[in-house]
Amino acid sequence: MKNILVVLLLLPALAISQKIKIKKNKILFDNKEVAIIEDGDARNKYTFKYLSGEKAFDVAYKALSISSIQDHQYLEMTAVDGTKTEILYEILQTSFNTKKIIIRLLSEKYGLIDADGIDKQAVADFFAQERESISEKYMKIAAEAKLEADKRKQTVGRYKPYVKPNGTITFGGTRGTNIVGKVYYTASEKAYVITDLDGIRVATAQESNKIGSTAAVVKTYTDETFEFDEGSKTMFTSYFSRTFGQLFVEEMVGRGYVFGRQAKKYKSEFHKEKVKIAKENSVNLYGVPGSITDNKGTQYKGTVYVIFERLVLEPGQEVPGLHDMNSIDNYGKFISIRYENEKGRTRIKKFSAKDGISFTAVDEGVTKTFHGMKTKGNALKKFANASNFGFNNSYFYEEIYEENGSMVLIKPGEEGTYVIKVADEDVGFMIDNRSNEKLSKAMAKYLKNCKQLANDLKAGEFDVTNEENLKQIIQEYNDCGK
Repeated sequence: MKNILVVLLLLPALAISQKIKIKKNKILFDNKEVAIIEDGDARNKYTFKYLSGEKAFDVAYKALSISSIQDHQYLEMTAVDGTKTEILYEILQTSFNTKKIIIRLLSEKYGLIDADGIDKQAVADFFAQERESISEKYMKIAAEAKLEADKRKQTVGRYKPYVKPNGTITFGGTRGTNIVGKVYYTASEKAYVITDLDGIRVATAQESNKIGSTAAVVKTYTDETFEFDEGSKTMFTSYFSRTFGQLFVEEMVGRGYVFGRQAKKYKSEFHKEKVKIAKENSVNLYGVPGSITDNKGTQYKGTVYVIFERLVLEPGQEVPGLHDMNSIDNYGKFISIRYENEKGRTRIKKFSAKDGISFTAVDEGVTKTFHGMKTKGNALKKFANASNFGFNNSYFYEEIYEENGSMVLIKPGEEGTYVIKVADEDVGFMIDNRSNEKLSKAMAKYLKNCKQLANDLKAGEFDVTNEENLKQIIQEYNDCGK
């Protein structure tokens, strides 16, 4: 059975590996004559016939150039009745013979020719099928490319970049004095480099690794990549060529790179945009409406700022130094509020979670309440702070459930980190990463004022990492002794 399976699996491979020959206009599959191919009435046009001599269809190879380094190839197929259709010219097996490439494509992909000859029904079905016009599609692409190329030429004409023999780039033509950068050749990298007035590497051009290609491959500081080809003018030498440097600079200017201090400005704006997005994706509060009640009962209304977590711009990259941040865990410990005093003067006050204050903030239309407090249970965080001489282990926690002064809270920026706080305790209890058994026993001590609930916790009746169970615990604690 296994041997039969192996043979079956090999059949498709054997079928497509048949040897194609053309001998005196006869197409041979593994030395067997299957069809006739004749040159047509134009270059790269071929007529396919059955072995009987009856015409089957015509094939014309077409190529439409988009640029000096890009062209699109396709086949125009014409049936005996004049019906035309177009297919992509695809090389399924490398060959120096265009006819063999076309024959293999029509055989293996479209099934028009097989070991028994040209299949009449397959040909009829092939021409009956509707296909998009590849030539129209490519002509549209070519027209768009022409417009783009014209725009680039206009841009180059506007700036008139000129590369001096020493590589200095100026704008304003051969007599221009506006220096905007430098282009040079680095032998160690085998590449041309353009730098701007800030010394930022704007672009690097390297020789194409395609066999026979004279194109230069460019990568810019914005991560754009493109190729340009001017034949022998873009062929690399082991020394600086002003001619290549001029072409390189013109290609860059045509694409909107004008050197000077453009890169520095771009990077600054790009960084600001990344920070903006990171802020939007964070749980931090940046100048949202809110109010703070201090430990003396005084209320302040205005806009509040709280940093609960580091801003991550991309994986492995953070924004350091925001709002008193350093090696000690200060995230979620402080809040600032901008408000107007009784004289209408703008003031900014800063408060700490260790003062036990509460505040509200409107986050995306939702009013949230936060409470500053110490907690029991977060031993690892306390140890880390103590190691860095940060002995403040109070944080602001968001209230998600409240009943008669007892609450379930979460720690913003730390998904799944819950805290419970009962009304007759000054501190909260954090649900950390200990096992449920250890957490339940520790929570039982925290809730010792309700003996029955404490016993149930010791008996393991609750999964204390479950939010609904924590709400139930608060309810039972409040009902204790009633």
